[in-house]
Amino acid sequence: RHCSRFGSLCSLCAAHALGRLRPPPHRAMAHKKMKGRLLGKGCSVKKSLKQARRECQVKEKGKKLKKAQPGEEAETPKAESKGTAAAASEGPKLTKKEQKAKAMMEKQHRALYSDKERILLVGEGNFSFARALCRHLGSGAGVYATCFDDEATLAKKYTDAEECRKEVEDKYGGTTLMGVDATRLHSVKEFKGAFHKIIWNFPHIGSGETDLDKSAEEHRLLLAKFFKSAAKCLNKESRGSAIHVALKTGEPYKSWKVVQMARGAAPLDLGNALPFATGAWEGYAHRRTIGFKTALSKDDSQELAKGANIYVFVRRPEEADDA
Repeated sequence: RHCSRFGSLCSLCAAHALGRLRPPPHRAMAHKKMKGRLLGKGCSVKKSLKQARRECQVKEKGKKLKKAQPGEEAETPKAESKGTAAAASEGPKLTKKEQKAKAMMEKQHRALYSDKERILLVGEGNFSFARALCRHLGSGAGVYATCFDDEATLAKKYTDAEECRKEVEDKYGGTTLMGVDATRLHSVKEFKGAFHKIIWNFPHIGSGETDLDKSAEEHRLLLAKFFKSAAKCLNKESRGSAIHVALKTGEPYKSWKVVQMARGAAPLDLGNALPFATGAWEGYAHRRTIGFKTALSKDDSQELAKGANIYVFVRRPEEADDA
């Protein structure tokens, strides 16, 4: 810029031009001290330059990783997508509090059984709970698993039963029996007074009765007969002897009145009730009494997702000798 007075760029005009292009130091300092106001243009440019440098550094780092690990880079997305799909199939992710509560329920359920006890399982379907129990105990020496069906009917209804029975017997040394009526356990001479725990998970007649009132009455009678017979097979000398019955929550199971049936049929009282934790039993798959059908049954016990409880019935000490 030329001075109109002297015809050339004088020092005064040069200083004036420099002042317009570059703010004096005291103005820059004033901006730094002011809080809550917009930064000057110079500061925003610096920020953008810093951001650009960061992006360049990230890109360079990514290129180096691609060159150093070409195989791993290609496999990572597959692994991530596989993990994401697995997580999606498992349902919503549990919070830490929910995970802790779930782990506690599983621990409580497993703690009901010991390898030092003689345990009788009745009404087994595919024997997957018997197998899971043996896996937990590390032995099947004290496990006696029974079902109502004969061998031919069992093979037809539950194709996986043979595999479960084989593992219980051959690997863990357990015992599996067929054709055992849960309402006449005491008729087996060897069963009387022999067991510390007697377990019936999800008893059901499987008659297909559509009348809910009639069906409830049939199941109340079934439970009463079972309790009366099973009580005679408990070890009288063991204070921890108990009968365990697992039922789904809600109706129609609530109408079966399991607690009242136990108290009325035998010298038994409800000692405890806790959630049935399917996750506590490796390989356990709930099955319907009518057998496995893909339209009705689920491999991963989804039918128990709405909730189920296990009721622990103990002998009344004052009446134990009269049973």
